[in-house]
Amino acid sequence: MDNRTREDSIRLLKQLRDAYQSQLDTSVIEEIETAISALEQQKARLNGLTALQWGDLVLDLIGKIVRIVTNISDLMG
Repeated sequence: MDNRTREDSIRLLKQLRDAYQSQLDTSVIEEIETAISALEQQKARLNGLTALQWGDLVLDLIGKIVRIVTNISDLMG
């Protein structure tokens, strides 16, 4: 993950966390905090995750937030 993508991911996760914190489960907030912290400390290389895996993690977190905030799962069921 290049620096620009990493910074954009951090910024987006922080904005989503701040905007929807009252609607998110504690476990989702903890996942977001862990991802932000790891991205800020550039641990992607240290814990064995590839850039693609980090990208997948960020997208997965964004998906969780969207599902919770929009109740999209209820609409699809």
